[in-house]
Amino acid sequence: MFSDLLKKGADAAASAAPEKPEPPRTKDPMDTSRSSKSTSAALVSEDVEFKGTLCFASSLELNGRFEGDILAEGPLVIGESAVVKANIKAQSTVIVRGKLQGNIEAKDKVEIAARAHMYGDVVAPKFSLSEGAVFVGSSRTSEKAAPPSEFGNLFSRLDKPAAKSSGPTTA
Repeated sequence: MFSDLLKKGADAAASAAPEKPEPPRTKDPMDTSRSSKSTSAALVSEDVEFKGTLCFASSLELNGRFEGDILAEGPLVIGESAVVKANIKAQSTVIVRGKLQGNIEAKDKVEIAARAHMYGDVVAPKFSLSEGAVFVGSSRTSEKAAPPSEFGNLFSRLDKPAAKSSGPTTA
């Protein structure tokens, strides 16, 4: 009977004692089970320098040095400290804050921020150039629209030959 009381007391004490918390689980860096389309933004710091083809699905801020081609599905920011020599094809927005030599073709918009330097052509539905930015190149909308036919009619007087005068007229 005494042993039953001890056993019940020990069981009660064990159930009242707090459980040890499990240590936090860390992700295995080699775990490839996560989705290939991450929604988080990536950052390339200013001490990184590389060449090649850069492809990404989510957003990217590039602050380092890069030479090659960029294929962007998500937004791309070329940071203030970045020096990039690349042709860029983007499905989203491209914001240039640093230095870029190359062409940009974007499905959404291209912004050239103040103090940015861009040498190349831009093809995008929307294009903005901030005061203080350096832009040497050309820009056009991505739609290949011909001027409206009525535009030519606005200059109809210029197309008519001037009336020939046979001399001074007298009244």
